[in-house]
Amino acid sequence: MNLPPGATYDTNPELFRVSVSSPAPQNWLAAPLVILWIAIAVYAFVIAPKRPDDPTSESLIASAFAALIGIPLIASLLFSRFGRLTICSFGGKGYIRAHLGPLGTRKPFEWSALASVREVELRGRFSRSRAIELDLSRSRAHRRLYIGKGISDESRQFLLSVLETEINNDRRPRPLGLDA
Repeated sequence: MNLPPGATYDTNPELFRVSVSSPAPQNWLAAPLVILWIAIAVYAFVIAPKRPDDPTSESLIASAFAALIGIPLIASLLFSRFGRLTICSFGGKGYIRAHLGPLGTRKPFEWSALASVREVELRGRFSRSRAIELDLSRSRAHRRLYIGKGISDESRQFLLSVLETEINNDRRPRPLGLDA
């Protein structure tokens, strides 16, 4: 398989892991907000006179705004620029992680319930995008998971081919580690 830039794929009989870079398409929105936050922080911490005796001081309000809003704003900018999407399977469990290093979200699912994968078009009120649909219809829940909304076409096709290969390999947990 041809790996797209920034992708990794590891497989062995017990587990597999595939990871692609997934920068969000909303980068254009986060950058101006970070610039605005930097301007407010510079004003609050460098330019404005500090009067701790006056609780309604503009500089104290601006510095509180900079402290409360800045951390999530910078985290969202880092996630939108350097985020990764990882799908792995180990011991009959599947995991989908949207992460930046150790930080991020993890969504578990039963690997044995995964029946198929396909590319779909998600239509919103103001946007359309392509994603991957994981059909978990082998379980009683009949649920579907949608992943890969912000990734490139090349990465999405790579994920589709890897997931189809791994579904065809029929990864099921083996009792006591025996080949049954």
